Amino acid sequence: MSRNQTSQPQRTQNNPLVLGTFSSTALRYLHGSLGPKHQVIGRADTRTQSNGGFGGGTYNHWFQINLARPGWIIVTKGPPRPKYIQVSTYELDKTPIQGESIFDADSVTTNGEVYIPYLNTMMSAQSDLYNSFSRLRLDRGDERYYPLGVGSYLLCVSTTRNEPLDYGIGVVIEFTTTEGFFELEDSDGSFVLQETDNTTESIVSPVTVNTTIPFPGAFTQSLCAINPGVTLTVADNATWLIGTAINTVDYDDYRFILEPGDDTYFDTIHDHSLSEWRRAWEESHQDTDVFPEIFVPLTNRS
Repeated sequence: MSRNQTSQPQRTQNNPLVLGTFSSTALRYLHGSLGPKHQVIGRADTRTQSNGGFGGGTYNHWFQINLARPGWIIVTKGPPRPKYIQVSTYELDKTPIQGESIFDADSVTTNGEVYIPYLNTMMSAQSDLYNSFSRLRLDRGDERYYPLGVGSYLLCVSTTRNEPLDYGIGVVIEFTTTEGFFELEDSDGSFVLQETDNTTESIVSPVTVNTTIPFPGAFTQSLCAINPGVTLTVADNATWLIGTAINTVDYDDYRFILEPGDDTYFDTIHDHSLSEWRRAWEESHQDTDVFPEIFVPLTNRS
């Protein structure tokens, strides 16, 4: 397998270093050196534009990030001199992604603690006025907080100084969750139903003939006895629940209907989990690569 050995000083926006194609949370810590150099260069170093001389170095390093599904790209600057480093992001068509400030109104105060769910997120600008209002969302439909669409994005790291400069850039590729969590006050007596068009069969004890429980499943009250020589099979992906039935007249007191609707439900709160980021880092790095502390201030949940 051949590999592209082009060095970063020779790369441009048309030939960026591809960091990968991502469909799950991933973290990268980029290191490099920018600025001019005073070294002997040859004709090959100048791409045959001259006979060489003294020079070298570059003021920009280009990277490409491919999203296999909608997600967020978070970029933060690290040591040694982050104030002298500029980070720019673009869609692959070289259109700049407009960066907007995070205002106090975007935070939520709970029990005296300020919670900012969209901290340090690179946000896509799908509307000039950001006016797709939705009263059901915490961000009121402000499109700056929507995840970036499937596609390729460019990251350019630049120096603002005319001197050699080392840099460190933290990059987090994050994706929206597809799981919903409901905390019930009565953990012993409450139950959860999933709204569905399918029906659930009732298996009466004892089972006297060979029976197969089809998808989505079946329910048996209290306990179930299976006569000798009789087989009861649960089909793939089906569930057989044995427990206490709730009287129909009591349904309204216990029922929770999980009906999140479309994917925008899961975009309402965008958490940055430190434990999730640590797991993502460990999955793609060696044990000797310590989790960079540069990412910790960006998280809002342990």
